[in-house]
Amino acid sequence: MFGLVIAAGTVHANGRLIGAMSTSPEPDVPARERLTSVLCRSDLVAYRGAVADVAEEVRIRGPRGVEELLAERLGEPELRAVLSRVPGGADAAVSSLLEDVGRFRPNPRSSARDLPALVRIYLLSQVDSVWWRGAPTFETDLDVLHSKELVDLDPLRRRGRLHFQYRAQSDGIRRRAGDWLVRRISPGRRPHTAGLRFTRARWELIALLNDLAGELRAALPRETPSIWVTSLVRSVEHQNRLRALGYAAVLPSSHCVGYGVDIEMRWFRRFDEDERLAALLVERHEAGELNVIDEGQAWHVCISPGACEVLARADHRALIDEDQAPAGRR
Repeated sequence: MFGLVIAAGTVHANGRLIGAMSTSPEPDVPARERLTSVLCRSDLVAYRGAVADVAEEVRIRGPRGVEELLAERLGEPELRAVLSRVPGGADAAVSSLLEDVGRFRPNPRSSARDLPALVRIYLLSQVDSVWWRGAPTFETDLDVLHSKELVDLDPLRRRGRLHFQYRAQSDGIRRRAGDWLVRRISPGRRPHTAGLRFTRARWELIALLNDLAGELRAALPRETPSIWVTSLVRSVEHQNRLRALGYAAVLPSSHCVGYGVDIEMRWFRRFDEDERLAALLVERHEAGELNVIDEGQAWHVCISPGACEVLARADHRALIDEDQAPAGRR
């Protein structure tokens, strides 16, 4: 495994930061300005180190006194440099984290296996919040299903346009029985995940995933399966369902604006002995294209506004047909 903290585990190399997003409307901030001046590299490096220190202190102290510790540490300059830029400011971020800490119960479903992991994931996710502050969120499931900014994945997959893998959530007894049979007969064929609730995504994120899959395909043996996506866009409504079930589903979240994706890592490592996928994600993270959080089984990835600008200038007519192109892209 790599040696640089990402979230519930470690990352690699020299480090940048990693993290999640925002719901409150704010004046639009140009993407390049948001990336370069709002979160400069020195702020991110200092923030990452401070997050690691706070999580370690939570681990050492244990559950008692965690709220006092967080209230004290989260006022430090290294942390406020980022937290003061999230929607609502540092006080809102601290209040939300303390609320999550108060309701935290260890849960095998959650990527936050313990309290330090919860604190780390939440704090690192705030980078997404700064990047995508002011972006409109998908509040309800219907918002996701009817959005003209999202592309349906299934038709693209049928035409061979997708180079990554996913499965939709099972929605009936027959389909769930088929999933169970596959796991019994061939347990390593695919990761054991619930599947995507919504098989829709922003086309920039589709292009990113195809690009990642293409780089891996060129570097790994031909029989290696492609990367597996476990979560894409979510509504705030669904995010709250996950929170009620005990998942470490932070709010605000980059999933709820369509710029977050979770990529299966534990299953893929059996085919990727050199962990090239992890190295590739970290490389893009350090280049400022992605924000990555190691959450154990899966890694959370958020695309940066700057990377979206690059993808927006690319010609993806070969990927998305005219009848699927989001409004304004035709």
